[in-house]
Amino acid sequence: MKDDQPRAAVGWRAAPWFMLAVLTCVNAINWADRQVVPILFPAIRSELGLTDTQLGVVGGLAFSMIYAISAFAFGRAADRSIRRNLIVGGLVVWSVATAASGLADGFGSLFAARFFTGIGEASLYPCAVSLISERFPAAARGKAMGIFGAAAAVGSGVGIGLGGGLAESAGWRTVFFYYGGVGLLFVPLLMLVREDRRPSTEDHKVPFREVIGGLLGDVRLVTVWISGMIMIGCAVGYSAWVPSYFVRERGFEVSEAGRLFGFGYLAGGVVGSLLGGYFVDRRRRVRFAGDMDVSAACAFIAVPIVLITLLVDSPIAYTASAILGPVAIFAYFPALQTILADLVPQRRLGLAYAVHILFLGGIGSAAGPFVIGAVSDAAGSLLLAMYVPIVGMVAAGLLAWYSGTLIRRLTPPDG
Repeated sequence: MKDDQPRAAVGWRAAPWFMLAVLTCVNAINWADRQVVPILFPAIRSELGLTDTQLGVVGGLAFSMIYAISAFAFGRAADRSIRRNLIVGGLVVWSVATAASGLADGFGSLFAARFFTGIGEASLYPCAVSLISERFPAAARGKAMGIFGAAAAVGSGVGIGLGGGLAESAGWRTVFFYYGGVGLLFVPLLMLVREDRRPSTEDHKVPFREVIGGLLGDVRLVTVWISGMIMIGCAVGYSAWVPSYFVRERGFEVSEAGRLFGFGYLAGGVVGSLLGGYFVDRRRRVRFAGDMDVSAACAFIAVPIVLITLLVDSPIAYTASAILGPVAIFAYFPALQTILADLVPQRRLGLAYAVHILFLGGIGSAAGPFVIGAVSDAAGSLLLAMYVPIVGMVAAGLLAWYSGTLIRRLTPPDG
């Protein structure tokens, strides 16, 4: 185990739980700005005349790849600088860029706005998770990561549910203006979080390429990241296109699909994140790297639930599965964050989480919506394209199980 003890906090502004509460709120804003785009696909497609492939690029690639690349700069800075200040700067950038999305007049301008949204949002994850890993002991880290992760469900649910209704009543452009404005309101709250400047160490002088090479040369970490990359690609791709599937194939109104899947992600995602963190803390007490057992089980459980959502034409069935699917999907991810804190020294966690973002937030999140959109265009069937994430979830579960076995075999007894 690495750096299990949190740093001493002085005053409520430096208290771990206050910090976690603020970061969780900011994370919810982060995900609302990110996930509002898919529910706007029908309106954007109609007004700007974009193809499904272009929408997949806007919903994934335009944001995710620059998000992943920028995370390396923020990850390096997170290991050396005041992480709160980095998050504040990023929040301002991504909120302004989100509002600018409402001014788009075609594919190029919308791509550019989402590009800068990705740069700003890249500040949050490496800085926030580094802070949480530092200030919470290992025994409570799963719970803390689960709470932080639950914000993704809240943000996704609000982004999809509220965004769909606003798009019909006020137009898709106004949705972007509102969401960007709300983000700026959270800057003063974030400034209340106290973080003292950390002393420079010899480790900070290690060349960037050497640190990254060491992380990518660790087969334990790479296996965890590939598993997460596949799972998040499936999750983001599925969540991006399932509202459009219900609009096209089942005749739902956009607002109706937004309410169904917005509520599903809000309720199911919050429950899933909290349950995932809870079971991670329990399982890691049973055996080292037991965290990954939780991820494997969740991936396998998600498969039949997603199939029910797509294939069973019963309001009771697809409403229940719209909630239970996110429970299983969100419960998969807390383990990936806790296991990194076990395998990587605290002083290098910022860059480790930047690599984590490259695999999950960059490659996985970009590929998911794009692949489904491209398969839909090529096959002429969105239903056929929606089978792609189902196959991927099976692969992610197998890799998660294997990664836990690999970690136990290759990790020295002293961690």
